[in-house]
Amino acid sequence: MDQDQAIIPTDVSSSVQKYDEQTFNDMSAGGSLPRVQLMIASASACKSGEFPINHYALIKNQNKTDLGKEIDIIVIAWKPKAMDTSGDEVIVSHKPKTPLFDSIVAKSAIKDSGCMQGPEFLIYVPTVKKYATFFLGTKSARREASNVLGRLGKAATLKSRNVQWKGFDWYAPVCIACTGAFELPATEEIIAQANKFNTDTDSELEEAVATGGDEQAR
Repeated sequence: MDQDQAIIPTDVSSSVQKYDEQTFNDMSAGGSLPRVQLMIASASACKSGEFPINHYALIKNQNKTDLGKEIDIIVIAWKPKAMDTSGDEVIVSHKPKTPLFDSIVAKSAIKDSGCMQGPEFLIYVPTVKKYATFFLGTKSARREASNVLGRLGKAATLKSRNVQWKGFDWYAPVCIACTGAFELPATEEIIAQANKFNTDTDSELEEAVATGGDEQAR
């Protein structure tokens, strides 16, 4: 028998398959959401010329998709996050007023500690039809957190602004109201993603975030 010949007729195999191709793709990708990140000049990918400076990236594992200097998003939900990237394994807590969370927050005030804290948002990016996280874990990023929160349940546009301080300068996120129109995902799908996002776990492992120059002290 030809190894490429279908043993089960296509119409039969399709009819007995319970899950769709998107579910397969999600599981194959490891289940975790990609993240949206502003790639500043000191990020390693920008230093090497691999990625444009001050563009937003959709990052999944080692893959970076260029979203441009401005992106439209839907802000769906948020939760607190503290992350320690200083060791071999990345430690994350989403539970304030716990020993783990508070210890990471305390260390985040130390320059180059590898620790960050701030709100993490669940967003939807219409141009690529992807859900993603958006972590505002540095001082300059957290200054924009209230504006992102103000767009909760609404459309927003992410831009960037130049920050200058004590002879240093870098770029930080900016969030404004979105005036564009785009197709929304189904309400049931949004709710399912929000429920998954809001399932808090401590001490989980995540890939390290290459934030570059906009670190804890900034």
